Amino acid sequence: MTLSLPLHIVVQQLLLGRTDGLTAPQLAAFLSGWTSLLDLLKRPELCLPGASPEVQAALAELVELIEDAQTTVLGGDDDAPSEL
Repeated sequence: MTLSLPLHIVVQQLLLGRTDGLTAPQLAAFLSGWTSLLDLLKRPELCLPGASPEVQAALAELVELIEDAQTTVLGGDDDAPSEL
């Protein structure tokens, strides 16, 4: 897998680069924090209550892109095309 999209590179650095050398409890805490943050960001009405619908939609789209990049980086979708 060749990661060429900037978002994929950032997700790889955040998920894989920062987890090297963590103990099992530390890794569990890191992943829990990561998924909790994504869950929170999926609710833009809470994160940016005064933002326009366009900004809230953009945040929701960004979270989807991050989750797609996460799946690609972690190799969790065996049916996905291997263009990256």
